[in-house]
Amino acid sequence: MKKHTIAKARPAAGTERPAKSTRKGRETDQAFRDAGRTVFAREGYFKAKISDIAAEAGKSVASFYNYYDTKADLLIALAEEFHEEASRLAALSYTQGLSSEGALREAVAGFWRTYARRRGELIGVFQASMLEEEFRDRWLAIRAEAIERIAAEIRRAQRSGHCPGVDPVLTASALSAMLEHFCYIWQGQGGERVDSDFDDERAVDTLATIWVRSIYWRPE
Repeated sequence: MKKHTIAKARPAAGTERPAKSTRKGRETDQAFRDAGRTVFAREGYFKAKISDIAAEAGKSVASFYNYYDTKADLLIALAEEFHEEASRLAALSYTQGLSSEGALREAVAGFWRTYARRRGELIGVFQASMLEEEFRDRWLAIRAEAIERIAAEIRRAQRSGHCPGVDPVLTASALSAMLEHFCYIWQGQGGERVDSDFDDERAVDTLATIWVRSIYWRPE
């Protein structure tokens, strides 16, 4: 299968496009991001066109290129927003005086709710990561931050006598993949084609139970 690549004409790392440096520029950028979510949800990533996104934002195509080189650049910006929001909610759950298991459940619930709000763009992430090599690499770099955070929590659990001998990084990767794909199937694709008493609470309970039992166990 032929792999697509993303154009590389971007500002240097750590720099900001001039168009984004003013209040009006930030408002326009936000308009493109909101429009991108709508168009990606409606059309899917591959059918979405920059002209569609610009029209949805009420801006010109030329204006779009002041902010992003490609629709993939816009999508990765939205993916980074998702990652930051999910990470913030996960961190918050561990500062509320809950048990480790309770904090983990709240972190899973936060991810589930965030995915529900952003499922259009996250379906786009899933599609783009299959065919565009550079996008895939950038998305995997974003995921790596979350996996390292989960692995650190597993190491803390191991220091307390839980899950001895478990590989923290591989376990973190497996749990993260389970969470993402479960959300993709049930929120992005309408669920499995099986009979199930599905609702949000049952979904979160199922995910949290699997996660807790994968980490917070001790040898008999």
